[in-house]
Amino acid sequence: MRHDRRSASRPPRRLFRSLAAALAFLAAGCAGGPPTEAPRTVAQRPAAEQRAGDRSHEQLVAQFGGAYRGPVAAYVNELGRRLAAVSEQPQGPWTFTVLDNPTVNAFALPGGYVYVTRGLIALANDEAELAGVIGHEIGHVTAGHGAQRQTRSTIAQIGVLAAVIGAAAAGLDGPALDAVGQMGSAVGAGVIASYSRAQEFEADLLGVRYLSRAGLDPFAQADFLESMKAQTALSTRLAGGAYDPTRVDFFASHPATADRAREAVRAARLEAGARPGEGARNRDRFLSAIDGMTFGDSRAHGFVRGRRFVHPELRFAFSAPEGFTIMNASTQVAARGPRDAALVFDGGTDPGGPLDAYVARVWAAGISRQARTGPLQGLERTRIGGMEAATAFLPIDTGRGVRIAQLTAIRTGDGRVYRFLGLSNRDDAAMRAALDRAARGFERLSAAEAARLQPWRIRVVTVRPGETAESLAARTPFDRARVERFRVMNGLAPGAQPRPGDRVKLVVE
Repeated sequence: MRHDRRSASRPPRRLFRSLAAALAFLAAGCAGGPPTEAPRTVAQRPAAEQRAGDRSHEQLVAQFGGAYRGPVAAYVNELGRRLAAVSEQPQGPWTFTVLDNPTVNAFALPGGYVYVTRGLIALANDEAELAGVIGHEIGHVTAGHGAQRQTRSTIAQIGVLAAVIGAAAAGLDGPALDAVGQMGSAVGAGVIASYSRAQEFEADLLGVRYLSRAGLDPFAQADFLESMKAQTALSTRLAGGAYDPTRVDFFASHPATADRAREAVRAARLEAGARPGEGARNRDRFLSAIDGMTFGDSRAHGFVRGRRFVHPELRFAFSAPEGFTIMNASTQVAARGPRDAALVFDGGTDPGGPLDAYVARVWAAGISRQARTGPLQGLERTRIGGMEAATAFLPIDTGRGVRIAQLTAIRTGDGRVYRFLGLSNRDDAAMRAALDRAARGFERLSAAEAARLQPWRIRVVTVRPGETAESLAARTPFDRARVERFRVMNGLAPGAQPRPGDRVKLVVE
């Protein structure tokens, strides 16, 4: 969660559309099969496309957590330029950016802007796999897909999705989803292309072409798709058996089908008569480049540690109720719990004045302008952790029954106000008590406590004789599915074991 510099007293613009519109990003792609002929490319970009990318780049980087700097960024830039040099647009311009974001995603904007997240880099197992993803995105640019796609506004902002889904889990829909938007979350201006299935296949074919031309193994692209399938299956299971729609990842914006993997393999076989193993994989070079890279949330965005959320830079912490799963978005933290309960947390600049007046006249009033609500109830001033606070309850008619929104605002004394919005069923007093305890558990961290909080990192280790997937996974900080996570992260099949002398990725504290 990043700090939103806008004043919390100023109602933001309409933040959320209907659930269907917000989730259009997650269902990107339309019907269509593999292309029957070689994809067409353009040697020179239209000026309008270049201007569109130039305008959107900085905003998109900001909304996805900013750029990740250092050796990893330099490595990705060098790899991207090597692939672009063998594309149909070698002169570019090209801009390759690593996003400081833990989700698994990659995308491109018109104008030669290509993005990969830290989360995606962590999942790749060698340079050729990462190059396959970058080459795929370069293919979207060289094929001119940005100009061909339907001009549909598809919001791809992680915080937007997290809050919308959190509200949807609480039973809100339509205008009531917009009410949750009054939490003060900022919507980034970047728009990510929704490509057709045929365009995705074309980008796959072009990515294979660029891999082969660069001397890398073109079969790596299919290998990465298989790793992505394994990652998605694991994430699905960890989410309780249902795909987690708050995840903005590679398969959300790139149609994920078995056909794609098979087509990538077919394309690799056709590309200059390529055979598996003929091109370079450069695994050691890749692993050396990412050794020490941040894994998961960064200090700038705060950490999720089980049910607890801590932010070392803004120096606060709180815990979600038992049974809740926390999702850290770029501008807020959303948590889903049992019995359709939800908790959404954000913060902004202190509006000044009495907090109870702010809750009633700004926050609750903003919700009431967009949704059918009952009268504000139980408005009172209080103190939380020695800090000034105000709380209230607001009934919201979702169209499927009345839900209770618990509004809690806390003034920290450093120019900020933080807010909790809890949502529960009208007759669920126990859940309301649990949500109230979560808000009242908000605490400030001392400078020493904040300094001790560090992100997880990737460490590359060499497997020693006698070490197994189980013994290596035991060294990771995950609270569940350690062995499965280790195998997926290292491209190992279920039950497979690393061999002595292998270099593998570990996540360490």
